[in-house]
Amino acid sequence: MPVTGNKPYHPLSLSIRLHADGFSFFVCDLQNSSLIRGEHFRHAENLSVADQLLQELSRPDYFNRQIDQCFVLLCGPSTHVPLEEFRRDEAAELYAYTFGQQDMNQLRVAYNILPQLECVELYAVPRDVEEAILQFYPTARFFAARAILMERLLLLEDDAHRDMPGLYVISETDGFTLYAFEGRHLRFANTFTVSDTADAIYFILNTWQQLGLDALKQHLVFLTDSSERDHEVQKSLADYLLHIDVLTPPDVFPRVPLAHEKQVPVDLMALLLNRI
Repeated sequence: MPVTGNKPYHPLSLSIRLHADGFSFFVCDLQNSSLIRGEHFRHAENLSVADQLLQELSRPDYFNRQIDQCFVLLCGPSTHVPLEEFRRDEAAELYAYTFGQQDMNQLRVAYNILPQLECVELYAVPRDVEEAILQFYPTARFFAARAILMERLLLLEDDAHRDMPGLYVISETDGFTLYAFEGRHLRFANTFTVSDTADAIYFILNTWQQLGLDALKQHLVFLTDSSERDHEVQKSLADYLLHIDVLTPPDVFPRVPLAHEKQVPVDLMALLLNRI
């Protein structure tokens, strides 16, 4: 849709976030770090995800001349390989071996290099979804949803000068993602869905125990938007762990307006702010 009148051309970005129960669109102005429009779509019963994307992307809200870049975040299964051991020609085989239940004929294995962590994240893009998006945005860039966020958390740990690295718990709509770093390397990464507070406490404390962390000395860093569910989880964890640091997105991304947009997932914030 052409820009009309005397309004100056102001380029925007479209971010497409693909998750388990559907996908979301976010149109952002990266010049002033603001959200213009956000919309969430649940899977349609009578359409494939690719066909549903084609239908929604054809709307002028999401396909117009003012949007000059497109980012795609995929929240599907991913795995990590040390950078020094990564071989491009082995990426697809390694992913298929790790996630044997996936239909590899329908997927393109991709990767994001994370230089700060000295590792590579392998993930998969559904071929029909990729083709649908590239019809509208041929230069779209694809990312594993949490790739950039991990590097941001490592910088956060550096800024805090923590002598005793612990566990990062990232709140998400339907569960939590856990990270642990050691010596500027990724030690642990996992995502799980939860149905209640008891399940969340079990998985978090079980991970803490598996990593051999010290409940009296090491810190659990809880990144949350302060929901009621997260408050209950935090309160219960305090019965077992001495040091719990609660952070909100504005703490992680200070002085950035986009960090105050509660409907924008923190992994998308990390990606977009890395693009500014």
